[in-house]
Amino acid sequence: MTTDRTLGTVPVHDQIADDLRAQIAAGDLKPGEALPSVRKLQDQWHCSDRTVREALGVLLGEGRITAGRGAPAKVRVPPERRIAISLTAESAQTQKDLALRPESERASTGAAELSLGVPISETDFNAEYERVSADEDLAKEFGLEVGTELLKRTYSTVSRETGHLVLSSISYVPVSIIEGNRELFDSGNEPWPGGHWHQLHTVNVEIDRLDNSLVAIQPTTRQRQDWGIDPGVALLCLRSRSVDTLGRIVEIADSTYPADRTAVRYTQQLRRWGDST
Repeated sequence: MTTDRTLGTVPVHDQIADDLRAQIAAGDLKPGEALPSVRKLQDQWHCSDRTVREALGVLLGEGRITAGRGAPAKVRVPPERRIAISLTAESAQTQKDLALRPESERASTGAAELSLGVPISETDFNAEYERVSADEDLAKEFGLEVGTELLKRTYSTVSRETGHLVLSSISYVPVSIIEGNRELFDSGNEPWPGGHWHQLHTVNVEIDRLDNSLVAIQPTTRQRQDWGIDPGVALLCLRSRSVDTLGRIVEIADSTYPADRTAVRYTQQLRRWGDST
């Protein structure tokens, strides 16, 4: 791990932050180890209490340290990267093919198992449905008129051990696409065996591909509480567009993942030189 020092004329609090950051990067200050006390840093840098606390605030905002009222600042212990956002064709194909399997097999394998390797028995799942009107963003994504009726489905999966979220997403589907199966409008049928791949299969829709985009945002205080993440840690927001064999976007799902425990993995298949196909 490398770190860059602040350029130009640097305020004292940034100099302190740079020095502590470098010690963390070099391993001189190890995960879980307490930082020098405020008083010690004051003496070392010949500065005020406020200046030291501003420096610690910089590192706290970067997610490098943790601190609480009355507790010494410590080097943050990075959590295990348990979540793997897999954008490979193989993982998508696995989920698609599951939709054609018997219900008993579909019911025993859900998003938590495929994404995290966490058994259903160790999580609590919740789904809420409501009909909404497409705003300008969603109407543009779907290629529909503003105000078109959509089914909004909010999903959350919570770890029974920690009480924190492990999966969270909001899905939108045009009502006109799924109105042929009234069971798809009842949240009481969740968790649906085989997920949205099978749900769409029941109305003769086959997903041909997923178009994904990923951005990072700063979470709200409530989101940090729900996910159990520290200040300075971003949320990754994945928008997945399900495109059917007719070229229509039939579902849009917005999922969030803590950046400090998520590994994004994807494949870019390149055509070989000399291959004209």
